[in-house]
Amino acid sequence: MKPSSLMSQAAISTGGVLAQGLARFAYTVLIGRVMGPEDLAHVSAWIALALILSLLWPTGAGNAAAHFLAHERALGHSPVPALRLIQRSFWISCAGMLLIGLPVAMIALGADIGDTIAIGVLIVTWSGYVLARGIEVGLGRITSAAIWDVISSATTIGLLTMVLVTRLPGALLWPIAIGYAVFALHSLRGAHLGHDELRQESGLEPARVLKFISWNSLGLLASNGLIQFAMVFVFIVEPPLTAGLFAAAMSLATPASMLSQAITQVLIPRFTEWVAADRVASRRRYLMVFGVMFLGLGAVFGAVALASPIVVDVVFHATYREAAPIMAFLLIGVFAFSISLVATAYLLTTGRTRVATAASVVGLVVGLIVMVAGTPVLTGSWAAVAGVISGYTVTAVWVIAASFGRVQADAPRGIRVPLV
Repeated sequence: MKPSSLMSQAAISTGGVLAQGLARFAYTVLIGRVMGPEDLAHVSAWIALALILSLLWPTGAGNAAAHFLAHERALGHSPVPALRLIQRSFWISCAGMLLIGLPVAMIALGADIGDTIAIGVLIVTWSGYVLARGIEVGLGRITSAAIWDVISSATTIGLLTMVLVTRLPGALLWPIAIGYAVFALHSLRGAHLGHDELRQESGLEPARVLKFISWNSLGLLASNGLIQFAMVFVFIVEPPLTAGLFAAAMSLATPASMLSQAITQVLIPRFTEWVAADRVASRRRYLMVFGVMFLGLGAVFGAVALASPIVVDVVFHATYREAAPIMAFLLIGVFAFSISLVATAYLLTTGRTRVATAASVVGLVVGLIVMVAGTPVLTGSWAAVAGVISGYTVTAVWVIAASFGRVQADAPRGIRVPLV
């Protein structure tokens, strides 16, 4: 593929992801402004539960689809056998997620029967969306994925507007669940079509695919799950009004990490080129990039933190003013997470994936321990903030220290870059 074509597809794909990200951000803001902090707390906790469960398998399955389907097509093999294996594992995981998620929703998150049904649907449709998007990428249907991202996002916001106008608090989860279902059903319906010209035989071992999903899921849960666990934790230990303030702060703090995630997607191929050309010299160039990123992201996050009272007032309203300090401190944790992505990108391209995964797992464990242990001393919200900061800081310090270490001159046998 020509560089210009690659850049074009990357831009189209980014546009689709951005549409979904903005729709989800608008979803929480509209609910918070129209329905109030208590409804925002419930919806945010339920969405966080669905996101956590999806990290246990479906998100890794989506990444496996993006990787292995493209690999099979590049070899001239039909992607259908790999697709069937991944989809079968996905549906099995859905049963497991529902067995875990529905009791948690009812017992820990106070959902009634109607809300529990909506949560179950959201768990399946969100997980189906992340799988379907991985399939679309693996099959090279980037433009189609972006178009349906926009259609799905528009459907979500359109339905939410109807729910808010008619004041149906019991239906607040259905618009986002239906929006993700629109994308997933379109993609999964046509995933097996259009491969007749490719050879059906394939040497891909099922164990290799399942191992990829397992390790990818572990890394994703460890790196992306902490702040979602924080939302669920706060909802459990705090009254809904206070949890709603935390939800507002979290919804405003987390989008800042999208900047570093977008930059990291560009850095990984560049780091790969540097390592391939001169492994030792790549470290010096990486250190320069890291320094610039640290100062640049620090300035951006610092400015947003200082402006947090204004941001909260503008995006939400005066009712949420107490969320401003929570947002400011959450940004410290999000900054640590963001800068760790830069270091992790270099570790991945120098063949040190296990180091990055271990750091993320330890950071997750530390963060959860701090949340629970800090509750008797701090309020639930501030214990969660302390856990987020502690967990992401531990991970950041670990991966940064590892990335600063000297590398051997010989090239690695293979770069294993998990798709995250």
